[in-house]
Amino acid sequence: MQVIVIASEKMYHCLSPFMHLWRKHVGLDHITYNIDLVVCGFSEVSFFSDQITRFHSLGKQSDWPAVRWSEKLIRILDEIAEEQFVLMLEDYWLVRDVDMRAVKMLFDYAAQFQNVLKIDLTYDRLYINGGSNFLFGANTHDSCGYLDLIKSPPGTPYQMSLWAGIWNREQLKRVLVPGETAQDIEINGTRRVTDDQLVLGTRQAPLLHGNIYQSRNNGAPVYKDAHWAIKPDDLEFMQKEGWIE
Repeated sequence: MQVIVIASEKMYHCLSPFMHLWRKHVGLDHITYNIDLVVCGFSEVSFFSDQITRFHSLGKQSDWPAVRWSEKLIRILDEIAEEQFVLMLEDYWLVRDVDMRAVKMLFDYAAQFQNVLKIDLTYDRLYINGGSNFLFGANTHDSCGYLDLIKSPPGTPYQMSLWAGIWNREQLKRVLVPGETAQDIEINGTRRVTDDQLVLGTRQAPLLHGNIYQSRNNGAPVYKDAHWAIKPDDLEFMQKEGWIE
């Protein structure tokens, strides 16, 4: 299973905490499930000598301003992405153990049904619209092993949310256009999702992470939110290592 982590140079400081929490919450499942963890960044740093990580350079950071974020993602799809892959960002820090068996089942589901654009691995689909979740009634799409699948109905906001999810490479290419920021992809890209493309989530959220640097917080780190929190002992360890203040 391939996991792609996109990192900008100014956010490289997030990678040590990211990897610390990945090791803690994935553990030996990284080997059991043959995970290919690829960090896509720019200038290479010593951090990427890590044995469970490989680094893919996109060239110079200056060639990829924020408004070309969609083009950066398209390049990643063309150069290294497998047919199905998990996409994460460098400040998506895990907050609990990952149910990698569930993630593998969802990978297999996405491979079987090629009209699946994305399967959200977090609570993003479950709590959209302020908590009026889509678990019940007509929006209960299917089951996958012990997982309850939720379908995002047409017109649902943020179907192109970049929170951690399993993506179909070719379906994603249909939605992306050049010249968009990450935020544009989430908002404008959602309008381009077609009715034949499935956007799914689960009730169980097998991979739950925080979003440490939220744009609405003016660049200050956030270590807890309504549905997640970085554990105090992890924050204390990161402070001792000098990774966070």
